Amino acid sequence: MRGVVIIGFSIVFLVVLGTIAVFTLIVTPISAFRKNEKGKPPRKISYVIVALLILHWVFFLLGGYALFPTNMADAIFMPVWIVLSVAGLFIAIYEFRNNKGFSIPVVGLTTISLLFSIFINGISNM
Repeated sequence: MRGVVIIGFSIVFLVVLGTIAVFTLIVTPISAFRKNEKGKPPRKISYVIVALLILHWVFFLLGGYALFPTNMADAIFMPVWIVLSVAGLFIAIYEFRNNKGFSIPVVGLTTISLLFSIFINGISNM
C-alpha cells in the first residue's frame, strides 16, 4: 500500500513541475511578446541569482556533487539549494514590480528548485 502512495505522490509532483515548466517556458514569453511592454531592465543582482540557480542545476545534473566526499556533498547540497531558492523568491518579488516578463520565469525556476529540494530531502530521509 505504501508503494502505491509513493508512486501517486511522484506522479502528482511531476505533473505540478511540468505545469510550472510549461507556464514558465511557453506561456510567459508569448504573453510578454503580445503585450510588448517595456519596463525597467532587471537589476544585475537578478541576473546573478538566476545564473547561480542555473549553474547549480547544471552542476547537479552533471553529477558535480559526486566528485565531493559524501559528508561534504551532504553538508553543502541542501543549504545551497535552499538559499538560492529563497534568494530567487526575493528577486522575483522585487522584479515583479519592475519587470513582470523577467519575474515570471524566475518564479517558475525558483519554485521548481524549491519543490525539487523538498522532494530530494524527503527521499534522502527515507
